[in-house]
Amino acid sequence: MKNIILLTGSALCLTSLAQASDVNLSITSGGSNQVAVAPGATVDYEIRAELTDANNEGLALLCFDLEFDGGALVQADAAAGATQLNFASPLGLNNPAGFGGTPDAGKLLQVGGAQNTIKNSFASQPTGTVITGVGAPGSPVLFVTGSLTAPAAPGSYSLDATNLIANAIRQGETGAGEFWAVDAAGEGAVSGLTIDVIDCTPTLYCSAKVNSQGCTPTIAYSGSPTMSGPDDFHVTASNVINSKWGVLFWGDTPDNTPFQGGTICAGAPLQRMDTQYSFGSTSGNDCSGTYDQHISQSYFNAQTFTVGTQVYAQYFYRDPAHLDGTGFGLSNAIDFTVCP
Repeated sequence: MKNIILLTGSALCLTSLAQASDVNLSITSGGSNQVAVAPGATVDYEIRAELTDANNEGLALLCFDLEFDGGALVQADAAAGATQLNFASPLGLNNPAGFGGTPDAGKLLQVGGAQNTIKNSFASQPTGTVITGVGAPGSPVLFVTGSLTAPAAPGSYSLDATNLIANAIRQGETGAGEFWAVDAAGEGAVSGLTIDVIDCTPTLYCSAKVNSQGCTPTIAYSGSPTMSGPDDFHVTASNVINSKWGVLFWGDTPDNTPFQGGTICAGAPLQRMDTQYSFGSTSGNDCSGTYDQHISQSYFNAQTFTVGTQVYAQYFYRDPAHLDGTGFGLSNAIDFTVCP
């Protein structure tokens, strides 16, 4: 059976009239089809393919388009190795921009290429040697690697492969003729990559209780609540009574319930962190006290926080001189999401 030449965009691909096996295609990052990242992060991805059955001698052609609904793509790369390089010029056939596709309006047109199924004695180019068994069932082949930039806006985005075209070398083919016989492979299971962009910026909410010295405690933060970035996330409070014990507590839901003359801003069940001392002035009562709680990555792990976990936290401290007789003060609260 002779091959038919198809022109798609700027790409040159070969296919045939008969139907062979199907091809499964999967786009992953770090081995997963779904990842969570911070805005603007670089996301590396890999594309693997395998045939659904062994009624053939392996892939002879694989090409597809890549589309990302979160922004423009840049050219991808062929994975290292003789098998993959045999699909790219000069050993094989691929589009003018190379194995990694032609960027066009943010998409990548025709990522991939074809093995040299033309006898070397018949044509001087391509110069490759046919490799059989590529993409056998149970042995997915890494064809493409690439990277993209996550959008700045939080949300869920998709990197998808479309317009898949594939050939499989016909079972029993020995290359006796001028061409190795190939059959068109169908599209099997094609799974894209979902990229969840999470906003790592904490927000402040709720109202603090004015303390016995007429000051309003103010919660603040520094660093970022990440699982793998710098371990530098601190939650602080200022304008609290000096030389008094206090504690940062948190819950996984918000709240707005009256408590001890103020407002509880984090929902039960509540977890308390280490007791802290406010220091500040060593004589009398004033608002020179401060608290500083480092919420470390080891603490995230100990509490089984995962990327996307949302936390609501607030300071509770002693204020024995308060006229309401409760003896306690409360800051406003902070809401943060654990990021990659």
